[in-house]
Amino acid sequence: MPVAYKNPTEPTRFSRSYLKLREWALDINNQSGFHANGPVRMLLWLPQTEKTSVIPHTITYRNWLSLTLEMNCRIEKIVSSDDVRKKQQQRDHCVELMSSMRVAETMQKLGIEVPSGRQSGFQKRIQEADTRPENDKHALQVSIASLQGRVWHEELQNLRQRFKAGDFPREATSDRTVSKRLRLTPEYVRMVELERNLKHNAKRSAEIDKLLREQAAIDGLDLQAHDPTLGEMERVATLQELQDRRAKLKQDLDSLKSQRTRLDFEFYKQDRRAFAQNPPLLMWDQRRAEPLKAYSEEFHPAQGMCLLDIEPHYPLPYPMTSAAQASVFPLLMTALFHTASDNLKALDDIAPGAFDALTPKVPALHDPTRGGERDVRDLPIRRLTPEMAHGLLMAWFDWPFKPELSDLLRKEDLRMDEKGLSTNVGGLRLQ
Repeated sequence: MPVAYKNPTEPTRFSRSYLKLREWALDINNQSGFHANGPVRMLLWLPQTEKTSVIPHTITYRNWLSLTLEMNCRIEKIVSSDDVRKKQQQRDHCVELMSSMRVAETMQKLGIEVPSGRQSGFQKRIQEADTRPENDKHALQVSIASLQGRVWHEELQNLRQRFKAGDFPREATSDRTVSKRLRLTPEYVRMVELERNLKHNAKRSAEIDKLLREQAAIDGLDLQAHDPTLGEMERVATLQELQDRRAKLKQDLDSLKSQRTRLDFEFYKQDRRAFAQNPPLLMWDQRRAEPLKAYSEEFHPAQGMCLLDIEPHYPLPYPMTSAAQASVFPLLMTALFHTASDNLKALDDIAPGAFDALTPKVPALHDPTRGGERDVRDLPIRRLTPEMAHGLLMAWFDWPFKPELSDLLRKEDLRMDEKGLSTNVGGLRLQ
């Protein structure tokens, strides 16, 4: 269904394909519109730049739409361009490589092969690798420093080869009256700068890698403490060790001199936790096969595109039992994902007292074996599972002090207008 054409010069915030996909997602919940006579499987061409919020590779780009689709559909990327905007934050290459390894094993069992020339960069790296890490569940035993790819790494490699081949000298002049710095060629200066960056990044990556390994060990202890077969004495000892190691990790994080290192650690930590869940949180990590690689020049106008296979679940695992629930869910999730806070305390921004009233009613939020946290305040909004989101909705409708739908619509109307969206009470649904 080719509804994805977008004029690259069009000044709109969302393409027609994104808006259509949002409508389809809501129709699944409502069992109306496109899905009025039953769930309909769809093939959708989408601009590569817009698939990020539909089937994200990192939880950073999860939003209410991707969460709604995760609840109601299975999405597979059939075709995908490698084009990525430079400003987009990239997932930990270690996790991406692990994800590709899992898919490679699945494809081998199913007898699926990707034609030569249509393979992604990660597929090629897996085929060329002689060894693979053993434990990909919690402690991803691959160094970030060895796998984290950057555009300037290729530039540095190219400059090294050119310098070794004699394509440019170290100094542009032998005149000793000119300062040493000015005698150096621009290419050599650039190579030295990149070498310095590489050394600095290697040190910082090693520091982050050490912290991530400790976090992985702590997460493993947390899961162990929830093992129902564990004896009482062992559970007490595990909880004590868990508390001590968490306190030590907090000390190490507080002692970091670089705020950038702390932020990178948090970014990698959340993505690794999402990947370690069973099943993995992101639909991208649940794929059965790798997509075929496409090239921008194969489309007119030239742009990165992807083909999505969207298959609605039937029956729905998390059904809405009334039109009011189907209407409130996108409003509640939109408000939650667009708050300034990045954790569930943001519920209080939607309705005072909502955090204390709703979170105890959703067991999954507190259960690490289901993606939760012992302290719900440590759970980022973008790591909400479909089970958690549905649980929050049910708790919302059981809460006697919840705002009326009209009040919720009125409160969100201005914020949604600023995002380029609109609300419509007619039919109790979001347009």
